[in-house]
Amino acid sequence: MFKIFCKIDDINIPLVSTGTSPFIGAGQFGSKAFEWRTRFLNNPMAMFEILEASYGEGARGIEVMPSGKIVEAAQMMCEKYNDYVITGSTYPGKNSGIDILVEIGTKLIFVHGMVSDNKGRKLFDLLDEISSNGIIPGIATHDPIPTIKYCLENSLNVKAFLVPFNAYGSFMGDKIKLEEIVDNTTNFDFIGMKTLAAGEIRPDLAFQYISNHNISAVTIGMVTPQQAQESTKIALKSLTSEKL
Repeated sequence: MFKIFCKIDDINIPLVSTGTSPFIGAGQFGSKAFEWRTRFLNNPMAMFEILEASYGEGARGIEVMPSGKIVEAAQMMCEKYNDYVITGSTYPGKNSGIDILVEIGTKLIFVHGMVSDNKGRKLFDLLDEISSNGIIPGIATHDPIPTIKYCLENSLNVKAFLVPFNAYGSFMGDKIKLEEIVDNTTNFDFIGMKTLAAGEIRPDLAFQYISNHNISAVTIGMVTPQQAQESTKIALKSLTSEKL
């Protein structure tokens, strides 16, 4: 059995969590985005099928966006599996959704990249709200290099960063510079998202690349049970060979 958790601020966080970008039909999926949003977002059983397939191969969590029926699907997993961990991101609109994430027992909450990358007062306020609820505060970013530098230079109340990180450099900005920042910043945890570059990279190549960098855990968006099983299994084998 492979190791399936890492520790962030003394809390168990899954090495592999199921990402929800395909469920909401995120733009990076191009022509598939609308199809997947229609199939998943308001269908908790369809999402549950993917989550359970991932769980069977060791993915012990989900990275929740409080949208559609995603929260309902996550709660179904928690009711069935007592070691299932919810992490999440705030909603980018006026209502951040932190109250919902608190209510369902989320362990780590990232401020959404649309807020984080603006580096405004709202970023500080949301981080304070997250930590005041006893939850690990994190930052998601779609523009990682300037946002991470800003957070480090201004000593923001943050423990972890959710960053695009993949072998092709897609969505990363300056790939080499981001790799240097991640690998040389050891007092924060980095969680990789967009690890398959919206399905463009084979899982074995994707997670071999991840394993060579200072990435504590990953989120993976998956849309079929077979894909969920394959990607989760490969990711865990690549991320660690340490036995429990």
